[in-house]
Amino acid sequence: MKCIKVLSLLVVLIAVSGCGKFDVMNRPTPDLLQAEQVCIVNNPETREGFQAAVGNWLTKENINYQVVPAGSKNSACDWVLRYYGFWSWDVALFLSDAEITAYHDGMETGEVKLRVGQWDAYKFESGEKRISKMMDMLSGKVDHYVLAKPKRKVEAK
Repeated sequence: MKCIKVLSLLVVLIAVSGCGKFDVMNRPTPDLLQAEQVCIVNNPETREGFQAAVGNWLTKENINYQVVPAGSKNSACDWVLRYYGFWSWDVALFLSDAEITAYHDGMETGEVKLRVGQWDAYKFESGEKRISKMMDMLSGKVDHYVLAKPKRKVEAK
């Protein structure tokens, strides 16, 4: 009986630790920062805030952009960005799965992907901040995803 309890506990711990992954894959395209105009291909399956966050990042970098319809080709403009985002619910909504892919002259030049596990301590970072960090990585401004330091409780003496 004791062996079954220990085995059950191990299975639960392995399952929970697998849900806590924070995976980022990045293949940057630094030339994106030199773009005069970027087309963002609308993704109606993703919340509008994702597209707005990408647009805000482009504006901050002084890059003009326009949103083109979902069916647009990767050669719709010199530079094209496609995105995907999925939000999950756990006490609050959080961006758990996201991808941004860059195309130049119709050819894929870079991408960044983010996967956040259900039990990850960093999952409640705002979607806009998360998307901005992804765009920083895609453009080569940073080489890794910077995680916020966990907040520590201050104990009274």
